[in-house]
Amino acid sequence: MGFHCTDCVFSEFEKSEKTGAYQGTCSRGYTLTDPHVREAPANHFADDPARLVPTIDPFGKEYLRKSNVCERFVSPKDLPNAR
Repeated sequence: MGFHCTDCVFSEFEKSEKTGAYQGTCSRGYTLTDPHVREAPANHFADDPARLVPTIDPFGKEYLRKSNVCERFVSPKDLPNAR
């Protein structure tokens, strides 16, 4: 299974009440989209937030990734004050 942006402390997801689709943001500056959908803006939304992954890096260039998780991924359980 692995990690998803939905498990990272730098990501936030909102569900549209109108469409039921999720949109994600990353406070590290990555653009989260569904890489299986090529058309914008449709690729910025997904029925499952786990489908949204980093596709554009913080400098506006294509994120050439080896996985669907950026190198700065931090799980909430990895934080110093985690219980």
